[in-house]
Amino acid sequence: MKNIFYCFGFLLTVLFLAVSCNNKNSGDKEFTGIESDTTHIPELINFLEDNQLDSIIQLDNGLKTVKGFKSIPQDGDNFKKENLDKIFWEDISAKKSDFRGASFRSARCENSDFSHSDFRAADIRWSLFDNSNLTNCNFDQSRLFHVHVNHADLSNSTFRGANMFGMEGHFAKLRNCDFTGALMKDSEFVEADFTGSKAVKAKLIRAVLKDSKLDSTDFSYADFTGGGLEGSTFINAKLRHANFQGGHLQGADLSGADLYGCNFFGTEFESTNLKGAKNIPDEIKPFINEKGLATGIWQDMKQTDK
Repeated sequence: MKNIFYCFGFLLTVLFLAVSCNNKNSGDKEFTGIESDTTHIPELINFLEDNQLDSIIQLDNGLKTVKGFKSIPQDGDNFKKENLDKIFWEDISAKKSDFRGASFRSARCENSDFSHSDFRAADIRWSLFDNSNLTNCNFDQSRLFHVHVNHADLSNSTFRGANMFGMEGHFAKLRNCDFTGALMKDSEFVEADFTGSKAVKAKLIRAVLKDSKLDSTDFSYADFTGGGLEGSTFINAKLRHANFQGGHLQGADLSGADLYGCNFFGTEFESTNLKGAKNIPDEIKPFINEKGLATGIWQDMKQTDK
């Protein structure tokens, strides 16, 4: 009987260790699984050679297009590498068209439909697309320097490696977009909707996203240094390793967000909602009251040096 008890105890110990190891492995998998992919991020167009740009333009993108005429743009037109500078295309439809490598500078294209079009490697600087339909478009590695898309719908579009410096999109819809590796410095998107979008390693230095929705997004490793994020919402967003240094989060809502490794040095909090947020950095925990609201500015340099 004594030997039976010893055997039973031994079996329980083995079972406990097996369960513990399994839980540990599961935890390891869960941790590595939530880190965002930072590989294969495309370079900005500014750093591409001519042969690299040509390879983008010559790829088969699946669009069935025919040679387009500037005077009468139509759906399915091909304007690859065309000079469309200062074109006046208001209230037109050019859906499923190919604008790769085109020069589209200072164009007037308000109230138009460019949905499902390909703008990769295009130069679209200083152009106006206010109130236009730009859904399901590909703007990867394009130049969108100071482009205006106010009140436009750009949902389900991709901007990987795009130069969006100074871009303006007040009240724009940018749901389920991909801004991975994009340069969005000094851009302005007031009351815009980024719900469900991804912007891994995007540079949003001094960007203004006041009162915008960034719920359920992935902005891991994004740089919001000096950003105007007052009243914005990051509900259930993935913000791992994001840099909010010197930013403004007054009245913002980060409830349920993952803040692992975030840098909040010099960031302004005022009634900032952190209720249910995950991995809150220790340095800002003292600013949070019993309601989950944070108020204060973390400025302890000694903490930063650790």
